[in-house]
Amino acid sequence: MQQSTTARLYALAPGLTELAAVVRTGSFAGAAADLGVTPTTVSRAIHRLEARLRLPLFRPEGRGVVPTGAALELARYGGEALDRITLGLQRADLAATPEPLLRLGFIRTLGASFVPRVVAGYRRLRPDVRFVFEQGATDDLLDAVESGAVDAALVSPPPDRAGLAVTPLFSQPLVAVPPPDSPLASRGEVDLRELADAGFILARTGLGTRAATDELFAHAGFEPRVLLETEDMTMARAMALEGLGVALVPGPAPGDPAFPHPVVRLTDAAATRSVVVVTSPSGPEGAPAPEFAHFLAEEYGPRM
Repeated sequence: MQQSTTARLYALAPGLTELAAVVRTGSFAGAAADLGVTPTTVSRAIHRLEARLRLPLFRPEGRGVVPTGAALELARYGGEALDRITLGLQRADLAATPEPLLRLGFIRTLGASFVPRVVAGYRRLRPDVRFVFEQGATDDLLDAVESGAVDAALVSPPPDRAGLAVTPLFSQPLVAVPPPDSPLASRGEVDLRELADAGFILARTGLGTRAATDELFAHAGFEPRVLLETEDMTMARAMALEGLGVALVPGPAPGDPAFPHPVVRLTDAAATRSVVVVTSPSGPEGAPAPEFAHFLAEEYGPRM
């Protein structure tokens, strides 16, 4: 971590920064060198922190100190908080510059190929626009748009929330990836009801893809036997190819390459998920998000 970033973190979150530095270096002197202060300053700060938290954080050992279990837990979660603050500082730096900034959120399944391609296409038209990216689940991204933390978000399913501008883009088929030795592997298509006895690998509960597959199973009239859950659909496909179950995943987005392995098309009418771009109508005047949403609609939206 660069010293300038450390100094800024120290200014924003001194207690967490001191705790992390002592855990990392194993001594008050080492932490003081990292933070640009004296060992006495760090030692007194840690003792004050222990008193305020009513937790023992370090015990002496040789010329250094050893973190207690409580300190390690705080350092673990505090480290995640410091990472988020570092990201916030980076975004603050970007926001303070005169160039247009677009903070784009997207669901994980669109990040490998689709998002880089559409950003490259948009920047050919607007090379002055800088991007900051946020990957997450649909509900979290919608919250971020509502709070102003994100300017635009590519999500699925379409939200049922007031106060958001929703631009339809495209539908992706939901496809089955069977184990290679399964009889299903030789078929080109299947009705999901034929798989009522199969074990499934699905997106974890709470993700938009899981909402789409849950709706699909409801239309098919049976509860799936879920063997494994993951938020990574590439991993889901890999686990299916290792024989761990039948994965239900979104097919490639428009313009993405085909999967490097066979898939089985589901004949069910509900075997799709809809992808939209969401923006806030109350965004700052002149912000590039509405123009970006229009660009996406022109390139990928429904044709009249």
